[in-house]
Amino acid sequence: MAYRTFPLLHIQSTSVAQPLVGSWITAGIGAPAGSPITLTLGTVCAGSGYNDSNLFAPGDQAFLIDPNGTNYEVVSVLSIGGIANTIIIGPQQGSPGGVPNPVTLNKHVSGAYGTGTFIGLALDINNAFVQPEDGNAGTFVYIGNAYNMTATYHRVAKMPKVPSTQNPYYWNSSLTTGVNPVHTSELWILGGSGNSSDGYNVAYAVV
Repeated sequence: MAYRTFPLLHIQSTSVAQPLVGSWITAGIGAPAGSPITLTLGTVCAGSGYNDSNLFAPGDQAFLIDPNGTNYEVVSVLSIGGIANTIIIGPQQGSPGGVPNPVTLNKHVSGAYGTGTFIGLALDINNAFVQPEDGNAGTFVYIGNAYNMTATYHRVAKMPKVPSTQNPYYWNSSLTTGVNPVHTSELWILGGSGNSSDGYNVAYAVV
């Protein structure tokens, strides 16, 4: 077991949840593909950090899901793109549906946040640690287990804001074991009223 850590991430919305560790596709995806595709990602990481190498690594599994909850599938990260904030996805493991070495099996969409298909890190984990930044503007940060979570629907945890320099609240899942892990596609985050790209930190204990 090992930790998987990430840079400071930013909440994008108070009405549309985002993968706890992930981004969205702004360009480079469409009909089902049998050849590697270069995907351009949105910006979730704080500062000048790009989402590509800060969130994903060659060999990672990632999940794609459209904002309306359709066309879920797991894909393989082949490499980090040569252009900033891009990744290349390659053939999936095996041949699901009898299709030899597919890259994607479903149609997906690209666009702005809430329009482009979400992409998130797809891991089995024993634990997730989430901590909002001190000095956040939003009233609360909400953790849920569904793409359509709200402040009251599919909510797992709720953490209030704290002033700058005060120790923030955190959520530690602590609900799993090596034989009964949580998959990271279950973990989503949403901002509360007054959110203005509030920051949060995540660490995963990987199976």
